[in-house]
This record gives sequence, C-alpha cells and structure tokens, in this order.
Amino acid sequence: MFDPQLKEKVEELIAANPVLLFMKGTPEMPRCGFSMRVVQVLETIDVEYGAIDVLPALQPLRAVTSEISDWQTFPQLYVNGELLGGADIVEEMFESGELAEALGVEQPAVAAPQGGQAPPPQSPPLQIE
Repeated sequence: MFDPQLKEKVEELIAANPVLLFMKGTPEMPRCGFSMRVVQVLETIDVEYGAIDVLPALQPLRAVTSEISDWQTFPQLYVNGELLGGADIVEEMFESGELAEALGVEQPAVAAPQGGQAPPPQSPPLQIE
C-alpha cells in the first residue's frame, strides 16, 4: 500500500521538473552503480536535472513509483513527466541518440564516461518531506 500524500508530492515533483532522476544517493555521491551510470549519461549530455535520493524512504517511494509508473527499481529517469526507464534503458537511449532527442539537446560526439569519475556538481538534491 502506498501513502496518498507521498504519491501526490512525487507527482508534483515529476510535473515541476522537466528532467527528474530518482536515484540511490546524490549526483555528487551516487550510492549504487546503476545510479552512477545514469548520472554519467546526464552529465555527458550536459542537461540540468533534479535528483531525489530515494534511500531515506526507499520502500515508500518504491510503492509510490510502482503505482505511478509500474516500475519498482531505481534509478528512474523522468523527462517531461514521462518515465523513460532505468540505467540500461537510459544508456541504450543515449547510444542511439533517442535520449538527446527526448531532452531536446544535441547528441554529444563523445561516449558516456566509464569508471568511477565523480560528476561535477549539478542541481542540489531535492527532498521529499
């Protein structure tokens, strides 16, 4: 069962942020490899995005996002209110150019960075209270 107030807050955040990443950790300090991969792709594309660390409320957020998008795992990338997917899907979309198209930006000429390079600071983490 999910919390209706939390669901409303998550829906508001998705609507208010053109690009929103639900991730484990923060862009500056991802707490799982999948989240780090999505951050690296977003940094390579050089797009501004909001990020929510799901770890403080993992199970309630899992229930809410499952209700909203029928997707239970993190990370989850939303663009213009629509779930694009997790790490594998985001990387595939990046490689094909679909991600840049969805974001309305030019596809970078370089591939997404690999290995544990920390991304430069982006937008501050968002909080769900």
